[in-house]
This record gives sequence, C-alpha cells and structure tokens, in this order.
Amino acid sequence: MGYGTGVLRAYYAYYALRGLTVGIAGTASLFIARRANVHQNLLVAARGLGLILGPLVTSRAIGRTVWCGESQLGVATALLLKGFFALAIPNAGSPVVLYPAFFMIGLAMSVLDTMSLFLVTSVVKGSGGAMLSLYDVCYGIGGMVAPFITVAMPDSCWYVLAAFDILIAVNLVWRRFARGKPRDWKTKLRKVGSSPIGSSPMLSAAVPARILRAGIAFTFVSQIASTSVSAWGFTFASQHLGLPDTVAALIPSTFYLASTVARFGITGVSMRLIPSAIIWMSLLFFVSGALLFHTLAGIISATARDLETYILLIGVALMGVGVCPHHSFMLVAMAQHGDLHPREHGWYTAGTSLGATSGMVLPSLVSLPNVEVASAIALALILNSRIRDFPWRDQFKLES
Repeated sequence: MGYGTGVLRAYYAYYALRGLTVGIAGTASLFIARRANVHQNLLVAARGLGLILGPLVTSRAIGRTVWCGESQLGVATALLLKGFFALAIPNAGSPVVLYPAFFMIGLAMSVLDTMSLFLVTSVVKGSGGAMLSLYDVCYGIGGMVAPFITVAMPDSCWYVLAAFDILIAVNLVWRRFARGKPRDWKTKLRKVGSSPIGSSPMLSAAVPARILRAGIAFTFVSQIASTSVSAWGFTFASQHLGLPDTVAALIPSTFYLASTVARFGITGVSMRLIPSAIIWMSLLFFVSGALLFHTLAGIISATARDLETYILLIGVALMGVGVCPHHSFMLVAMAQHGDLHPREHGWYTAGTSLGATSGMVLPSLVSLPNVEVASAIALALILNSRIRDFPWRDQFKLES
C-alpha cells in the first residue's frame, strides 16, 4: 500500500538513485572491464538480463507483497539486495563475482520499478501520470549527475550508491515497525465495499489483451529509441560525423536535458489532457526530431558550421521531448481500460527493459539515425492501429 507508508515519497529518492545507478554502471563498467579484464558488453548484458527476467519471475511475489499491505518491507528488501551487491563491485576482480553482481542489481531494480508502477496505478489512479513524470524528472537528474560522480570517484561511487540504498531501506523498515500498516489500506487498495461483514474486492475488469499488447510494443520501441541516443549519441557524433568530443558530448546531454525539462511542463499539462492525447502530441515532437536528426546527420561533416550543429541539436532535443512521457503515460492510458495486475506490470516492465537492452546493441549494427526514424515509424503505426483505444480527438478531460 502506498498511502501513509512513505513508499511513494521514498520513490522520489529511489528514482534519482536509479538514474545514478544507470549512469554510474554505464560509465564505471569501462573502468571495471579494464581493471578486472572482463568484457564490458557482458557486464551491461548481465544487468540487462536481470532487468528483463526480474519482472517475469517476481511479479507474483510483488502482487502478494502489495496486496498484504507490506510494500514497505518489499521495497526495503529490494533496496538492501541492490546495496549489498553494489558494495561487492569495487573490490571484485573476478567475472565470477562481477557478472552475478550486475545481474542482481538489475533484478533488484526491476522489482523496484514494477512495484512502483503497480502502486501508482493502483493507488494514485487518475493523477498517476503526473507522479510518474516527477519520478522520471528525478531519474533524469540522477542520470545527468552520474558521470561527474563516476569520474570524480570511480571506485567510491559504488559505496555512495550502497549507502543511499541502505538509508532509504532503513527508513522504510523503521516506519513499518514504528507505525504499523496504514489505516484502511485494504479499502483503498482492494476497493472493498463498506459492508459491515466485509465483502470481496470489487475490482474492475482486466485490461483487454489487445491494449496490453499494444502498450508493451509501444514502450518496447520507445525504449529502443531513447536508449540508442543516450548510449550511442556520443559515439555516433564522434566517430561517424567526425565532430570534436566536446561537441559530440552535447548529443546525449541535450537529449537528457530536453527530456528532463519537458517533464515539468507535461506534469502540469497532464491535469488537463487525457494520457493518450499527451502521447499523440509527444509523438509529433519525436517524429519531427527524428526526421531532422536523420537529415542533418546525412549532410553534416567534421567541418560543420555552427548553424548545422545547432539544427542537429534541435532535432535531438525534439526527440528528447517526444519520448519523455511515453513510458509513464502509456501505462496510465492502459490503466484507464481496466485493472493492471502484477503480472501485467511485470510484462510491461520486462518489455521496457528488453527495449532498453536492445537499444544498447542495435546502433552497433544499424546507423543511429536509421534506428530513430524506424522507431518513429513503428511508434506511429502502433498508436494508429489502436486509435480507438488511445484517442487524440477528445483531448480535454471532462469536468468532474
């Protein structure tokens, strides 16, 4: 349960910590690979495998934990697991330790992600998109700060992550045993009627399979698009376009900055627009940015003029603005058609993680601009195929 437990508030700190973890793992994995003579791509793959398998394996346990009103202990356990394996990484010099450690960190993160989505869509309901957007803002801030922390303290950064994990976990455990379960948590979460003798949970119908498939496919492609830019933007600009490193570094940083800033505006707009309308508008930004990025990447060179570089960055910024609400608001749009149970949340999180993992690999096989344009086309086709389920015409919410 979320209300009265501090879990939903703790997730603001966790998502900032998640951004730090992703950024530190991505940057520090290069240092670890050199030090321990292991393959960097296998470290990334180990964490990605944990992110993918975690929701599929633990979704039933997550559901039981939340339905029993023990979300505090569930979140604390996952944080302690994540912190324990983060402590093992700095001194590990063997792949026998490193690969399982990265896998378990990914698995713990997937459990925390799935539980947060389940709690928000079950408890917060209508304003869930705004809360998830704020979570994403915290994630973006953590992601922007992570490289600087990693460079400043390449080994100690893992101790910083573990310390924050443990502090948040201890706070949740203290709240659980000091205050107990929140009042009326069964009524709030299970929607139990007010019958004096009690009644069974009055849950609405489950989300139709066609909507679930479309939502998972959409977030899968969206994650490919966003991860490709953030993970390969610098390499593409430096090696393929021949831009100086200082200019190439602006590609991923501009993408993250635009995405983070846009979330503040989307949080306010979400009070007036239905989730599917926000997704449609964001898709227009992403398609425009992908086409602009593809066009400029085809004509720009190492001697590019400032104007060409600025236009290229505008395309990247438009893509960042475009993808920022996809993961959160697609989930809320799906939840408007029925209840999303833990298993559905597990599949959604697994699809998200699989897309992110694919985005780390695909640009090494296909040109980054082609990946972005193909993603834009796929997203438009998926959304258009379910336009009746995810409408864009009736944009303004009805007054209650």
